Amino acid sequence: MFSLSLILSFFLLAVPATVSACEGECIVGITKAFNGNYSRPVQTVMQQIAQQVGQRLVPQHSGDAMKYLQPIINAYDNTSYDSMETAIFPSFFHGKCLDKNGNEPAGCPNPDCPIVCGTPGSLVHFYSTLRFIAFNETREILETHGSPGSDAYQQTEDAVVRAASGPARMVRRYMRSGVDAGRDEYVKKREEDVKRGLRDIMKQIPTLLQKACGGRAADSPDGLPECSWEDTMKEFILSYP
Repeated sequence: MFSLSLILSFFLLAVPATVSACEGECIVGITKAFNGNYSRPVQTVMQQIAQQVGQRLVPQHSGDAMKYLQPIINAYDNTSYDSMETAIFPSFFHGKCLDKNGNEPAGCPNPDCPIVCGTPGSLVHFYSTLRFIAFNETREILETHGSPGSDAYQQTEDAVVRAASGPARMVRRYMRSGVDAGRDEYVKKREEDVKRGLRDIMKQIPTLLQKACGGRAADSPDGLPECSWEDTMKEFILSYP
């Protein structure tokens, strides 16, 4: 896990000499910075999910329950950049910094632009909104891959059900006694209980992420205090001309 300072140091070295708006390397740098920032909160959430899976569903494998969540983690890693970039640029921050009269207000394009547009100064002025967008997108990506219907969730569910099948001695007892119907009913009920339990655990992702971010998931100056990184990120954003 890389520290925020190391991540931002790398991107600061890559800042281009001149840019008329936040485009190209500016978009890439800011998107990667937010994804990097969220790596720790996301890891915290998945560790908490894995702990519950281990304790409630596969106690015999509680020490390595994280491996069952790997499909969801991989899916998040593979889609988080594109989703985050789209959510920030161009879904919200884009276009020229012009007021209703077609004029560019003071502070635009930098360092503090009161118009929603596609410049670093606009991202800085509306940083609480930018922070909330990044949180919402991270939450949505995790929810999407961690919900029934996604390929990643199905792989996780299959793995957990296989690991939780049994207890083997109970199944063997049914088989020895020849009570096939009872055995099948037991196995089916056990699988359904595990599936239901997994759904209940995975539903906690939004709440756990909000908690990891310090609570108060809102577009406000005091929102998400543990997932703000405001001073560092504003400095980084304004390093792009």
